[in-house]
Amino acid sequence: MNDHFQWAFGYCAARGYAPPVAATMSPALWFDADKPDQAGRFILGDTSGEAAAAAFAAVDAPHIYIDIAAPRDAILPHIPPRWQPRDPMWLMATGTDMPAARPTPDFTIEVDEGADRFEAVARDADGALAARGVVGIHGAVAVYDQIVTEAQFGRRGLGSAIMAELGRRAAGRGVTTRLLVATADGKALYERLGWTLRSDIVSVISPSA
Repeated sequence: MNDHFQWAFGYCAARGYAPPVAATMSPALWFDADKPDQAGRFILGDTSGEAAAAAFAAVDAPHIYIDIAAPRDAILPHIPPRWQPRDPMWLMATGTDMPAARPTPDFTIEVDEGADRFEAVARDADGALAARGVVGIHGAVAVYDQIVTEAQFGRRGLGSAIMAELGRRAAGRGVTTRLLVATADGKALYERLGWTLRSDIVSVISPSA
């Protein structure tokens, strides 16, 4: 199974969605999101522009996301009118070796641990939410999601601390590979933490009507 498909299974675990299923447009996965602005998402396994064009043509419903692990300039020319490309994103990976986070003595981190999902929350001495993050587990793969630090608590190492704690818990479940999809805001942080780029991710949304 390729990294993008592995990511989809872990992402669904992190979000509490049902696992992806094989889509009629093969090779591809599909999962339901059931949100007003996102009915569901296709994850394409064929990264060619022609395959992307065929996938776009097969969708006739609103608010459908199609994610493709391919160079952005290979896919953008095939996007139909009125479809909306999202901002650039990148699939990133790391193994079991992650740098230790610097101490955060003014904050406590608590982890809610489920069967295939961990959620870590950092709070200050007054109990205010400072940062949070989620990991979804699928086999030996952990997918990091929604790593967020509140603006007033930025630049204190909390994002790194959340990821390190989630990584420690995931290692206890036998995880050997960690994946995430980064936006431009997070990409530099993850690179500093030793994550490497696997591919661009082009994500496109079908028209609302």
